[in-house]
Amino acid sequence: KETSNRLASGECLHKAMGLMDVTVGDVAPRSPCGFVACGCGSVVSLILIILFFPSTVTQLGQHKMGLVRNSVTGVVDMENTYMPGRYWIGFWKGFIEFPTTLNTIEFSDETPEEGVQSLSKLRSRDRDGKQIFLDISIQYQLLPDKLGQLYREMTTLYEDVYISDLRDTLSKAGNEFAIAEAWEDYQRVLDIFHRRCKAVLLLRHANCWGVQLWGVTLEDTYEQALIRTQVRKQAQRTEQARKEVAAVRARTQVQLAEYSKNITVIKSNGSAWAYRIERQAIAQASENLIRAQAQAIDIVRNTLIVNETSPRMTNEQYIHYQKLLMLQRQPDAQMVVYPNGGGPMSPVNAVSAQNIMR
Repeated sequence: KETSNRLASGECLHKAMGLMDVTVGDVAPRSPCGFVACGCGSVVSLILIILFFPSTVTQLGQHKMGLVRNSVTGVVDMENTYMPGRYWIGFWKGFIEFPTTLNTIEFSDETPEEGVQSLSKLRSRDRDGKQIFLDISIQYQLLPDKLGQLYREMTTLYEDVYISDLRDTLSKAGNEFAIAEAWEDYQRVLDIFHRRCKAVLLLRHANCWGVQLWGVTLEDTYEQALIRTQVRKQAQRTEQARKEVAAVRARTQVQLAEYSKNITVIKSNGSAWAYRIERQAIAQASENLIRAQAQAIDIVRNTLIVNETSPRMTNEQYIHYQKLLMLQRQPDAQMVVYPNGGGPMSPVNAVSAQNIMR
């Protein structure tokens, strides 16, 4: 048996060595039929390559990320996450797509926007045990580096799991505050829900981007009592605001009266100073005028010499000089009357006097 095995091995080795000695000429067709068959095979191969090559390139759309799935075996590659783009993965493979954008979960009885599941309000109880109904919207985003684990744990039904976990967690979060704080300290209540949302979604490989609490409803009995309480508090605040307004208005009136008094005082002082300045200016002007007239008289009396015996005009001569000047300045007058010493008025023919002076 050992000898026969050695002979078989030697024969196989000899055949392999023979295959290595084969050349292109040994396999090339030598007949016309062989050439036709070879050409047809090459053309068919080329057509198959042209047809199937584009199908091996798969595009992952915008705002999408995905995992590669073998369509033949059903095996999913959970180690690699693919972002938007074109990938050469083969025509036998495809992508399981997940969104990269923000997604919304809304607990409300109102009709949601397109692409959002229709869910009922979130029921809970506050710290005092009152039943409350909350309208809450939540935005979340999947974590790309955790996409394989997400698919392993929840496949593509992850949003249903999120809804279940969030409903349970947020319902329990309502026990941490009194419902009145939803009006009195809204930000604190919102922070409680946001913190709980982040914690639960992070365990499910997603990020809680935002939470909006936009509706709070109580049972009719509690809601009416809460409304009455809030109305009373609002009335108290309104009265307090009115008191503050009245106090501010009173202080404003006091300041206004003080300003009005100051204005009156300033105006009176200004008027007094203006009258004083005006009277001083008039007096100064009269003084300057009298001084100028006196200087003019002195100049005339020192300059004009009536005769050699009198170097200066006498008062009677200066008065006569003034009368002549007055007659010269009356070109349109026919008769001028002036007092003659202390006696009666004496008429003078102005035209004749002007001719004589010429």
